[in-house]
Amino acid sequence: MKAGDVLDDGRFLVEESLDQGGMGSIWKATDTTTGRTVAVKVLRLDAYTHGRLSPGERARRNAEMLKRFEREGTILAELDHPAIPRLLHRGYWSEEPYLVMEYVDGPTLREFLDQHRPLPLAAACAIAVQIAEALAHAHSHGVVHRDLKPGNIVLSRADGRVSLLDFGIAYLTDPDATRYTALGETPGSAGYIAPEQLRGLREVTAAVDRYAFGCVLFELVTAQCPFEDKPDRNKNIQHLEDLPPRMRSINSGLPQELDDLVADLLSKIPGDRPVRIEEVWEALHGLLPSPGDPAPDPALEPDPTLHYRTAGGLHPVAAPRQPSVVPRLNRRRGSWLGRGEFAALQERAKDELEATDAGPVCARLERALAQAVEDWGIADLSVAKAHLTCADAALLGGRVQRAEFLYGQVAGAPARHAVPELRALMLEAEIGVVECRIPDGDALRAVEDWTRTVREVLELSDQAASLLARCREAGLGLVDWLRSDQIDAGQIGAVTELLSHLPESCLPD
Repeated sequence: MKAGDVLDDGRFLVEESLDQGGMGSIWKATDTTTGRTVAVKVLRLDAYTHGRLSPGERARRNAEMLKRFEREGTILAELDHPAIPRLLHRGYWSEEPYLVMEYVDGPTLREFLDQHRPLPLAAACAIAVQIAEALAHAHSHGVVHRDLKPGNIVLSRADGRVSLLDFGIAYLTDPDATRYTALGETPGSAGYIAPEQLRGLREVTAAVDRYAFGCVLFELVTAQCPFEDKPDRNKNIQHLEDLPPRMRSINSGLPQELDDLVADLLSKIPGDRPVRIEEVWEALHGLLPSPGDPAPDPALEPDPTLHYRTAGGLHPVAAPRQPSVVPRLNRRRGSWLGRGEFAALQERAKDELEATDAGPVCARLERALAQAVEDWGIADLSVAKAHLTCADAALLGGRVQRAEFLYGQVAGAPARHAVPELRALMLEAEIGVVECRIPDGDALRAVEDWTRTVREVLELSDQAASLLARCREAGLGLVDWLRSDQIDAGQIGAVTELLSHLPESCLPD
């Protein structure tokens, strides 16, 4: 395809290229019957496979790509939401299939964020709510996007409204839908891929979009991504194993409910992420602009708050369909262990660890963790305690990465509505993460994490002696590490000063 080509017997006049990708391209065109500008997406069948595969393999891959492209058209034809561009026409140009869609004139969210950092909170929430509503509509029709990222979101230059693009690798939750492979690659884009996608889980759920949405919301609010590549640890590994920072550790002025929402969205365990779009709406709606509010200062172009400030809202929240599976807490797969049996196993493992170091009981408990999480969730007290016991065993046994992962599972449990006992376990797990980073982690981050956690512990109305003791032990170890590495004395002083607030603390000489 090239500029000047005419499609569908003269209806669409191709004008200019908007984007060239590895497997296709996007063109700007004019609908000559209405004068309206449209977008034309063309699949270039040999662009991906040319010269790389045998003729037979290339033909098979081309057939798969064609079916996926055709399914994208079918999906777009079924979706009807103001934040998802409508499909207008589909056809072939020579042997190249194409889709004609509504055209949105404006920057991608990636381009917008690169120009406007940080965003006012009201503007960030105005964008996030529209993304969430588009996802809710897609999910209610059995469509999982699988590639949510700032590059696939566009802001209209005219009024700042959000549009969600590119359903090319969307997944249909209908069990009878045909599955297509991802040409040997993990679906999605680095930095926004849910842990279960990275592990290669084939039967994905809408939870992968909610994880990616959590990454986007984190970036909208903080102007940072949850994880960035490090010399020894790329983003994918961090998304799989590391506890993301809390947004309030970056900006302490953010609402606690918003911080908790994002922490839940970024849970490593799909079942621990919010299920209902209303949960997102409830956390964000009070932060949205209201009619009559002033425009952002400095000015935003486009302005995502415009419609909220002038009309009081955009689209109604889509009502999600009732889940087709039994809720997780009521679902059992066999009689491997009952709750009481699992709790008893956890207590036996804890006793073993305290008496003789980790042994066969701890090993059996660790093998049971995955099934316990699937059946009851990480927020179940027995499951959280079991993770801490196994993490302690791993740390004592020198398996530091495994220990940090297990601590992180508890620290990242759903924070909203957590009972006091679970909150205490989450704080203990955060201290455990700090212990794993001594002495191999980043000194500044370890100090910040320990300080933030201890302050939260001291605010608890019921402070368990074991939790206070662990805070104290970790703090003393942190001071020893800082001194041995000749770290700035100011950091040592900050830790020592906070240690003095821990009851019966033993300060270093």
